[in-house]
Amino acid sequence: MKPKLGLIGLGNIGEPMCRQLIKGGYEVSVYDVGSEAVAQLEDTAAEPAASPKALASVADVVLLSLPNSAVVEEVVLGEDGLLESLSAGKVVIDTSSSKPSSTRTISERLAEAGIDMLDAPVSGGVIKAREGTLAVMVGGRREVFERCSPILRAFGGQIFFVGDHGAGHLAKALNNLLSATTLASAAEAVILAERAGLSPDLFVEVINASNGRSYSTEVKFPKYILDRSFDDGFATALMSKDLKIALEAAAEIDFPMLIGSTVAQVWQAAVAQGNGAKSHTQIYAFLEDVTGSRDAETKAP
Repeated sequence: MKPKLGLIGLGNIGEPMCRQLIKGGYEVSVYDVGSEAVAQLEDTAAEPAASPKALASVADVVLLSLPNSAVVEEVVLGEDGLLESLSAGKVVIDTSSSKPSSTRTISERLAEAGIDMLDAPVSGGVIKAREGTLAVMVGGRREVFERCSPILRAFGGQIFFVGDHGAGHLAKALNNLLSATTLASAAEAVILAERAGLSPDLFVEVINASNGRSYSTEVKFPKYILDRSFDDGFATALMSKDLKIALEAAAEIDFPMLIGSTVAQVWQAAVAQGNGAKSHTQIYAFLEDVTGSRDAETKAP
């Protein structure tokens, strides 16, 4: 029999992830602090739970899709949290983008109670979450990973076991560092091209036929930036948070992040200017403002 699942966090990734789990034949209890998030799943067999503690009492494996490590710690270790109700032999899978150091601390606390943990952050955004083809980076004990692999495959297209507790979250943070770098750099180049009189649409086509292409230019520009919809579903503040995680992990081992620290400052500045809740693809509009290009009357010298 398939294990009974619990899922806490029904945001832009958690909600479609839940649908994929149900589609895969799993019974899923769900919890979110927002009742409207739970209501989105009324057309499914998802079973609402009154609290994380109540959810943990009926689930064999609990998945988390939460904003940051502080929320994960509260849900797992806080009052009425998972630790108060989970019994030995159960598993917590954190698909959030969390700090590796926090993940290691949580896994140690859970292990004291005989509970296993995997950090299994995902990448691919809302599109791949809806398709059930997310990339999943997993850290933890290999035997637990192998036991839980069928669950991960319900929403993941490619599953990678990358190491011990925290390794998955480190891999995710570094991946997002690269994503943030290519997006900001491409935005700067396209803004300059338009300012100098080139068509941004045509210039992006040129990039994508050349060696400057990236996921940002191949997917994000055509879908979210060139039409200025900026509706990809991943907030600027979350991207900035992931960059901080990468820099903190580097600092722990005295590794200099010469390029990464500069990129992180760009995103931090965007958040500081009130863009934290906006889509991360709006970094394009932020850089337009910074360079005085949004309403520039002169496109070419």
